[in-house]
Amino acid sequence: MVVPPMLKNMFRASALDSDFYDMVEHDPSLNREVVFVVFFANTFAAVGSWIGIGEVVGFEMWETLRDWLGIGTWSAPNEGGFVFLVATNVALALIGWMVWAASTGYIGTRFFGGTSDFGEMMRVLGYAQSPRAIAIVPWLGPVASVWTLVASVVAIRQGQDFTTGKAVAAGIGGWLVWFLLQFGASAAGAVLFG
Repeated sequence: MVVPPMLKNMFRASALDSDFYDMVEHDPSLNREVVFVVFFANTFAAVGSWIGIGEVVGFEMWETLRDWLGIGTWSAPNEGGFVFLVATNVALALIGWMVWAASTGYIGTRFFGGTSDFGEMMRVLGYAQSPRAIAIVPWLGPVASVWTLVASVVAIRQGQDFTTGKAVAAGIGGWLVWFLLQFGASAAGAVLFG
């Protein structure tokens, strides 16, 4: 059986292969592929979330959440629930990936002496999302999250060419930037549309 190159790369990224992340850091020809990696891994995770709404959380909890968020009268998984959940999760994942790559790259180079640019951080952090694909199985979602976090630390370390401790600090700083932007957008949305 022939395994497509993108899938091989996702396996290597998921295996926390430092040499792979070093190679990805310096290969701009992988820019298009990494967009597909982020898209597909997060699509699988979003489908797992959708499945989990009914199977793990329960439909009553979904209805309560749906009412609280004011996201429509349809119930999961019928009448648009699937499309809304998957599209929203994937869109936020793509935006978050770019924001995290930019902020982590900036923090790493300015405060910790890292040596990356936006493209390098985009590639390594994009491939670090590969383990999210296993979240298509709802009860593996937490495992996928932890695995992706560990892969992200390896990716940041290799992309910035510094220690694991500095990678953790830069990653947390970059994540905080994304969190604050999400919080600010939610607050602005509540004021404008609430």
